[in-house]
Amino acid sequence: MSLMRKFTHVLQALDSRNEGFEPMFMKGASIPNAMIGHEEKLKKLNDYALKKKPHLIKFGKSAFLKEYSLKISLASTFSDPSLNVAQMDDELKAIYSPHPRDIQVTTLDGRPVEGVLGVELTMEAQSDYYVFCSSFKFDVRLFGDFEADACLFIYDSEIFSNQLYEKVKAKTEIIDHGYKPVIYSDPIRPKHEKASSVEFHKHIKYLYQNEYRHVFIPNKNIETPKHLYISIPEAKAYGELVFL
Repeated sequence: MSLMRKFTHVLQALDSRNEGFEPMFMKGASIPNAMIGHEEKLKKLNDYALKKKPHLIKFGKSAFLKEYSLKISLASTFSDPSLNVAQMDDELKAIYSPHPRDIQVTTLDGRPVEGVLGVELTMEAQSDYYVFCSSFKFDVRLFGDFEADACLFIYDSEIFSNQLYEKVKAKTEIIDHGYKPVIYSDPIRPKHEKASSVEFHKHIKYLYQNEYRHVFIPNKNIETPKHLYISIPEAKAYGELVFL
């Protein structure tokens, strides 16, 4: 609802100025897939998720999920233009364009710079990293966004995270890892108290995905494949496959 409130405020501000949005202002936005014909099934799945309360949800293709097969990819691969708009992102950078009144620009010797009309700040990850994405909140629209026909309900996120780490480090050398919900940031009005590392940063336009992220930092001195393919059949003990 926070995004809807912001959108309403923008509409009110534009109306007060007798202005409107630029043509094609929604170009490139992730528009929900109506998924016509699945309404009843989606309603039942939503009710089921509310009842079961999974810790994590992984959306994907049933052909792989039924084998508990998962793909963990390098962050750099998500900039591939062949991905759909819900998936494609530059996961190696966090870009901010704060209003000049919210920041102070100075010279190297500390003297303030006046008359600044715009600033773009870019944070970059120190190196590429592996990322596994899931959601901590069930939303039926993600079936359409991720072109999924199934999802895996995970009822014990701690056991899953530990087993995922063991499987990944069996594939390549991992020097560090972590997992938590990503922090969604408004690039125009970032909240400094919620500053996050690039690895756990996402643009606010992806807020609806409620992403929970597992990050694995590989040894950059060895060859790292773009994708790691693993299987966690142990997840049958604490997981449940749900089909669209």
